[in-house]
Amino acid sequence: MRKLAIVLALFVFPLFVTALRYSLGDHYIFVTIDSQGNAKVTERFNIAFKTQQDIEEFQQKKTTIGNNISEWERLNPMFTFHIGGKTNVKTESISVSFKDFVLEISYELSAKMVHVIDDRSRMTIYETNKWAFTPFIKGTDYVIPEHTFITFILPPDATIIEEGELFKYATVEKSPPKIMLQGLVATSNLSFRYIYWKGIAPQFSISLAIKQLVEKADNYMVVIAAIILTIVAVILYLARKKIAQKITRFIIKNTEFALSEHELK
Repeated sequence: MRKLAIVLALFVFPLFVTALRYSLGDHYIFVTIDSQGNAKVTERFNIAFKTQQDIEEFQQKKTTIGNNISEWERLNPMFTFHIGGKTNVKTESISVSFKDFVLEISYELSAKMVHVIDDRSRMTIYETNKWAFTPFIKGTDYVIPEHTFITFILPPDATIIEEGELFKYATVEKSPPKIMLQGLVATSNLSFRYIYWKGIAPQFSISLAIKQLVEKADNYMVVIAAIILTIVAVILYLARKKIAQKITRFIIKNTEFALSEHELK
């Protein structure tokens, strides 16, 4: 009886020790926030294999699992949603490129990633919701693991408010507006704020205005007025960047961002 048990063990044991052979490299997370506060996320995991057999086994596993995120997470806890968590995901897709050896998870959040903390005629100030970063909580801090890179891509008309602990570690690009983080980072807060500028008025066409004035001209005074209008418009156009920068600095400097606890929830 004992010999039979040993023989069975020799056949059964390999079934339990057989596992996929691969290693994870860098992990990239791209979070794109639109003008309404909705977010689309793409996570890319670089995977390394040693042999062609390892690639084929992983490829077969991908065919078996498909888009079942729970099965992917069971295969490796890193293969999951790192922004928002499972309960806040609306759509998802999973793909594996065996040409570049990249596993990619793309999804949309079902709730807005940001909320309004101030709304004015010229601008709206947004802040990220804290629940969006709960998957990074380790103890009392938010921890971005080593080899993890996060890029937040904001709307083109946004201005990042570079205040708070996050910006001790972040790299900021202003055009287009981006916030980039590279682990290892441990911080008490991953939230950030930005200004979204509203359109003031429909786009004004200088050439069309002049054409309409000239067509209706009854005397030289209207033509002269059109020329003056053109000169003023050209001066304003050339100085538009400096004017916009001064307005932005003035608003940020004179805006009070202090909030009560219930406003941040």
